[in-house]
Amino acid sequence: MTVALVLAGGADAGLRGQLAALGVRRVDAADRTGPGLLTVAAAARAAGERVLICVGEGMVPENMLVRLLGEDATAAFTGINAGISTPVRGRPDPAAQVTVVGGALVVDTPDLDALAGAAETLAATYAGPAPVGALISELNRRGVTVRVLDAGPNSDGAVTQLIADPAARDMARWAAGRQLKPAALYGISLGLGLLAAVWFSELAVRAKLLASVALAGSFLASRAGSLLAATGREGRVGPAVAWLGAASGLLTEFGIYAALAVSSGAAGRPRSAVAVGLNGTFGHALRNTFIASWGGGGEVGVWRLAVAAMAVVGVRQLAGLGFEYTARAPGNLFPRSAMRTLEQAATLPVGERFVVIALTAVFFGPRLTFVLLLGWGVLAAGYVLAGQITRSIRQARTDDRLAEDDRLAEDDRLAEDDGLARGGRPPGYAGLAGYRGDGVVARWLGGLVQGRLPPLPPVLVGLFVTCVLTALGLGNLPGILVLTPVEAMLLAALGACHPHDGRLDWLVPALLEAGECVFLAALGFSHRVPAEVVFALLAGVIMRHLDLAYRARSGHGIPADRFGLGWDGRMLLAGLAAWIGIVPFVYAALSAYLLVLFCWDFLSGWLHPAVGDLA
Repeated sequence: MTVALVLAGGADAGLRGQLAALGVRRVDAADRTGPGLLTVAAAARAAGERVLICVGEGMVPENMLVRLLGEDATAAFTGINAGISTPVRGRPDPAAQVTVVGGALVVDTPDLDALAGAAETLAATYAGPAPVGALISELNRRGVTVRVLDAGPNSDGAVTQLIADPAARDMARWAAGRQLKPAALYGISLGLGLLAAVWFSELAVRAKLLASVALAGSFLASRAGSLLAATGREGRVGPAVAWLGAASGLLTEFGIYAALAVSSGAAGRPRSAVAVGLNGTFGHALRNTFIASWGGGGEVGVWRLAVAAMAVVGVRQLAGLGFEYTARAPGNLFPRSAMRTLEQAATLPVGERFVVIALTAVFFGPRLTFVLLLGWGVLAAGYVLAGQITRSIRQARTDDRLAEDDRLAEDDRLAEDDGLARGGRPPGYAGLAGYRGDGVVARWLGGLVQGRLPPLPPVLVGLFVTCVLTALGLGNLPGILVLTPVEAMLLAALGACHPHDGRLDWLVPALLEAGECVFLAALGFSHRVPAEVVFALLAGVIMRHLDLAYRARSGHGIPADRFGLGWDGRMLLAGLAAWIGIVPFVYAALSAYLLVLFCWDFLSGWLHPAVGDLA
């Protein structure tokens, strides 16, 4: 049983009933300012059982309350997800985005005395509302370990929870005492990650051991930055800081992939080309197995595996962002506390991926590294997506019980299509549709049907045709026929202006990214583009997709990706280059352009909105 305190003007009957259904014995309301914190102190001393503190009425989604109450230790949800959707008539409204500043904190019985002292300290310093982050920061200062459920995209997994986070909390506490910002820790993480990549590109075992140490330091600094950001006294993470944390982690991982692929060709040509990439301590034992030939022989085969593993990571992360928007909080597929850590480890989060890299690169070489990352990654992504799809369908069935509300929601959608709603914004501009990364062509095609075509079916058709033609070989398509996969994927543009409020529409951005990656990778390898250039282009495309998704997630989405060309423009450009016969040149130019655009857009499109947020 748990006692709950709601730091708001009052706790309405709906919230009281919700908490009671979750096993909360008593619900009290208190003022959010100094007197409310004194109430927290008094309740902590008198409760004798776990205390749940909710800051802001209705600010914590129900699934996060379930997760918090299921924890067997002190844990918190800080509400770091800026720009999440809010439900309207039982469905997420693409334009009704709010910035979550509230949160919730469950304090275990042994930590109640520390909670009382922390609340009294904050009551003397806060004249206004005190966010959950302030309570967590004060508890950490008093030596209490707080498990933050939403501390960045890398907060799950056994490696993170059991190994990295205990040290990362101390590092975050040290950084906070010296007034370091999360951005500084993310910069340290990226620097250590790039240093690890340099060492991973060498063949010597000693260099790879040093690389593993640097990679561990990079991950530790990244986790410390995420914990520092989630537990700050501001009570929320700024959009620029959230994207900086995600981008630094992805750049580190992609840099490691590229370095491992480079190391596969550092030894020159062995007797058998299929043995390239099996140069670790025990790599020779795998030279006569399927691992030696999976993805193709030689150094190019290793690069193919690296590109595929990178694409799986990018598509999975974009799908997670889409599901997070629909679920209005980070999803949780592991409700059983006893098995949660093991199940999360089985889904291969980033901590487990780094362990796989460190072990296999030293002992077996990069080929086995990529085989494990690709095979295990596909299975893990399938498992996670299956659970998320199941949850979405169940939630949609619950919402469909309100037939009249569904009819009204449809009327609102049609009004948006006519340009009468959302303050005159273009249809499909806000919310999940902003995650797609459409270009000018896709937006124009979507405007022809005015958002009346559901987005998921045409995406599935286009992706299926693209994958089939890729399997048959794009190099076998003569002349203008090489544009056939592009034309198939352009069917997905017909749903560009749809509000994306269907039960599974959160899959659309990830499927668009998957189709673009499959086409660009297959076209590049079939037209003899250097493998390094193909890898660089795919890395730029993935980062561009995620950049736009994080913008839309924080309320700074753009109607059309004019400067980045959009997924449609990039595919058209690559197809025309194949028709003319200049694919290598176009790939090199486009990859360099996307890299420059990534740096420029971060300075111009992220830092300026962040200043407004801080103000």
